[in-house]
Amino acid sequence: MSVFTEQSIDLQPFRDWRDSLSAAEREQQRFDEWLFLNASSVLLSEKTGELLTFSLEEFGKSPREVEAGLSRLAEMWDFSFRLLYESNDLLKLIVYQKDRLQAVLDEAPFCIMGAKLHYRYPLTSESFIEELRRRWHRHARVPHEIGVALGYPLDDVFGYMGLLSLPCLGVCGWQVYGCMKESKRRSCAFNNARCQALIFLAKANASAV
Repeated sequence: MSVFTEQSIDLQPFRDWRDSLSAAEREQQRFDEWLFLNASSVLLSEKTGELLTFSLEEFGKSPREVEAGLSRLAEMWDFSFRLLYESNDLLKLIVYQKDRLQAVLDEAPFCIMGAKLHYRYPLTSESFIEELRRRWHRHARVPHEIGVALGYPLDDVFGYMGLLSLPCLGVCGWQVYGCMKESKRRSCAFNNARCQALIFLAKANASAV
């Protein structure tokens, strides 16, 4: 079954965008299609967020131009984003759904997020993403707790970090420390969203021929 049906996604904003894509400049088309495909698990499925790597050199864009493009699409597609880190012409950014992230943060235990990882409370989606950005810049490496914002089960994130005494049960795109059935379900949903995005884009390309 299509992930569109399963997740009750409102496709109209994406259809409107696809219908207008052929009239856009080729540079904008490339950027929009890149984001739609690479953030598809957030846009078309249940994933909380996606960490993306954007090549400034390949697209010939500055960080400010990338931010402007993201803002344009965020208003159209209803998502949040944050530029996190830049190194060697590669821009790390996160695309996420604010309400989904807040729900996960509300579920995450204080004994880990507050006592062990030292995040300040009240912990909001905005403050969490901003603190991730600060820690990344401070230590020049991605904080592992970013997994909380990427749609992975909390047991898998905290088990991987060694914050929960759980054995690794296997791999399904990431290492699983909690419920294998739930992790596999999410992995399938995320992968299916990307397949549906490819089909969606193929229709746009076919109509442009």
